[in-house]
Amino acid sequence: MKITDNGHATAAALLRREIPLGCGSGGNDVTVFLRTEEDAGKNPDGFRIEGSGGDWTITGYGERGLLYGVGKFLHSGKQEEKEFFPRASGGDVFPDCPFRAMYFSIHFYNWYQQAPEDELREYVSSLLLWGYNAIVCIVPVINLNSFDEPLFHASVSKAKKVFSLCREYGMETGIIICPNQGLKSAPHEFDADLTYNLKYRGKAGRNLCPSNPAALEYLRGLWNGMLGAFSGVGLDYVLTWPYDEGGCGCEKCRPWGAGGYARSASELRKEALKYYPDAKFIVSTWDFDASEDEGEYSGLYEKLKNEMSWVDGIMVDNQHEYPRFPLEHEPVKPVVNFPEISMWGLYPWGGFGANPLPRRFERLWRETRRILSGGMPYSEGKYEDLSKIQCAGYYWSAGASYRETLSEYFSWYCPGADPDALVRMCELIEKNHVGVYSGLEPDADAYTEAARIAREQNGRIFTPGRDEWRWRILYIRAVLDEKRYGYYYAHKSENELMLRLLVRHSGEMLKEDAQAQEYFRELCGYYGCVDYNGENQWTHPPVGGGYPEKRI
Repeated sequence: MKITDNGHATAAALLRREIPLGCGSGGNDVTVFLRTEEDAGKNPDGFRIEGSGGDWTITGYGERGLLYGVGKFLHSGKQEEKEFFPRASGGDVFPDCPFRAMYFSIHFYNWYQQAPEDELREYVSSLLLWGYNAIVCIVPVINLNSFDEPLFHASVSKAKKVFSLCREYGMETGIIICPNQGLKSAPHEFDADLTYNLKYRGKAGRNLCPSNPAALEYLRGLWNGMLGAFSGVGLDYVLTWPYDEGGCGCEKCRPWGAGGYARSASELRKEALKYYPDAKFIVSTWDFDASEDEGEYSGLYEKLKNEMSWVDGIMVDNQHEYPRFPLEHEPVKPVVNFPEISMWGLYPWGGFGANPLPRRFERLWRETRRILSGGMPYSEGKYEDLSKIQCAGYYWSAGASYRETLSEYFSWYCPGADPDALVRMCELIEKNHVGVYSGLEPDADAYTEAARIAREQNGRIFTPGRDEWRWRILYIRAVLDEKRYGYYYAHKSENELMLRLLVRHSGEMLKEDAQAQEYFRELCGYYGCVDYNGENQWTHPPVGGGYPEKRI
């Protein structure tokens, strides 16, 4: 492939890097002309692809739009083993949603925490090429006694590396702060009241009461420590978080979402503006009114019309079903979602390979897209790559279907395979993932057929795609599902809890299976796992049966 970059070095470098992965010799008979065309009336994230035969032009309406055009040029083209055949975009292409972020959860010794810079660079840029425009991280206050600890500096350093890569590619950055989360060493007289109707919410870490003036002053010091740590790379977004970490049920703070949380978010904003005067603020409503109407949504919506009119957007989602209040009331601010693509329905997270849930996420998107202006999937590693790209497809085109997005994904990363067959394989994996989590016995026909497709298509994929981690983690998932569900049927009479154990203890079932152990070790290599240390069992494939405290 010949590239005329016209000074667009980053776009050209990404194009050159990606082509050998997808099409062997690189299709050297194709010539690509890169250009930008400034037009005040057009979204600078937009692009168009034009050409025929061996001559093609990618036009971006801004530098980032050119990069998105490069991504679409690659992903939509048809690959043969030694050739690449581009496709025109059919006119201008613009994203439907302005906020297209990804949340990197850097903790528990997961891949984000362990990844070397070259792997991070490849991954950040691949998300960019699929259409994301921002990455958000968090400082793990929940695990810290002080900001002098190595963990604080390591976490900030890793986030800053990610953000520096974002700046290279024109992406935006942000951090999440739980405004009433204290260090583990915080004075106990500052503690939040967790006895009033918080249920499982507010139980993580040291949550403090922001209605206590001394506690609020202490929290200000923490906020400044976190905000100041990123002054070198800058922040475009500050997001606040209400629950898991977060929550206080005292009389002055409740209802938390419209009371203490809303007030502490406002105080946090004052501090953030000192460092980042142009930052945008997104307020999460995670677990608001979780079991009953406590007045959190209704109270916050009223504040957003008045004293909190400065809020730029609200983030709405839940672990299971989308909250009803935002769907039944007119949005007062732009609404973005927070798809839980990492942990839902299987433990360890990513422990058995990829976790495609295409029908689940499409159903949730279709229920909510009329109120959404984008979103930020929750990621614990690389194993949910399929779901990340599925969500990106929705953020770019609200009417997209998972079949067309995943077909494009497989055509690019698994050249030579039948994309429709691989989409079908994902549907079959999901059928049992959802069914078993819901209490149903595994569908033997589904898991047998998924494994058959995996083996059949494995033989069709061109090198190097066959050996790339994106295919391997999906292939491994199909084979491990066949093994663990087969174990269930062979041994279910031995333990009446066997069906429930499939969700959390499948690793124990496969501890004597040599091939399964080999696959678990292969996954560990992709994820950068270290030996079990008491903190990484959540994200560590169950080698040897799994973390001892979690075994059957």
